[in-house]
Amino acid sequence: MRSLIISLATFIAGLAVVMGLSFGQAHAADVTLLAVESAGGPQVKGDIAWNVIKVNKETGKPEAKPTFSGNGAKLVAKLEPGQYLVTAKLGKTEASQAIIVGKSATTRSLILSDATATTASKKPEAGPPAQLSINMKLSKGKSPVKEPVLWEVFKYQKGATEEGEKVAEQKAAVGEFSLPGGSYVVRSHFKGTKADLVIPIQAGQSLKYTLNLYAGYVKLSAMKPNKQKSTAEALTWQILRQRPNAPGVYELVTSSEKPDPTVMLREGRYLAVARLGNKLWGSEPLVITAGETASKKVRLKEGVGAPEVAAAN
Repeated sequence: MRSLIISLATFIAGLAVVMGLSFGQAHAADVTLLAVESAGGPQVKGDIAWNVIKVNKETGKPEAKPTFSGNGAKLVAKLEPGQYLVTAKLGKTEASQAIIVGKSATTRSLILSDATATTASKKPEAGPPAQLSINMKLSKGKSPVKEPVLWEVFKYQKGATEEGEKVAEQKAAVGEFSLPGGSYVVRSHFKGTKADLVIPIQAGQSLKYTLNLYAGYVKLSAMKPNKQKSTAEALTWQILRQRPNAPGVYELVTSSEKPDPTVMLREGRYLAVARLGNKLWGSEPLVITAGETASKKVRLKEGVGAPEVAAAN
């Protein structure tokens, strides 16, 4: 009996490990990457060096370390849903392309030839302009927004987006741009939120993107201290990055002068600060999940200690 119990425990433990692995990989999709000489052209043969880098959904910038890498004429990788920047290099020829990965297996081809090679920082290339169409959805499963979005297009440059030259701007639900081949950052502004998306573009390409804002909502309300007399002063709200920067100053994300606002924010962690005149203030941490609405009450108090806030970019 004792040996049966031990065997059964070992089996369950092993099963738990297997199930844990399968759960962890449940949302990963098989992505096959190929290189071709031209659009619709033959596959490039050779020992291609591949790098796949996840694009941070909050910042729109590629992460510091590759998510997956390998060598060969093709690369098969298991990738979680999201946006990635794929780079293929063969000798001195290099090409980069942004891809969107869902839950289903897919095959993607990159154009890799001396005439069309591009890197993340490549200058605009000669040839017919590319046509870029981009819209936005607030979270998974939502339809694209129909309200106007402010779209800004910058030439890609390492560092802050603003360090690149702004080449186009448009306010529309769907941004339509004609651009020379090169690499760009598309910045969206919508209801107080900001998102950046890195997009490498080949000359003559026609690209359609949907930017997932990964946004949720929070309903805010404030409570004054007991026996606090009413005041004519207006209640103001500030939403800050949860952590201060190196000098100890908090970055302002958005603000509102409504007494009980419902604020849309990108998925992440924030700090809600309420101020009533110069004497009362309060703060509470916020956790925003895409597609969900949270509620948060902030208790106001007297005294010093309110965070120092930097202006929004």
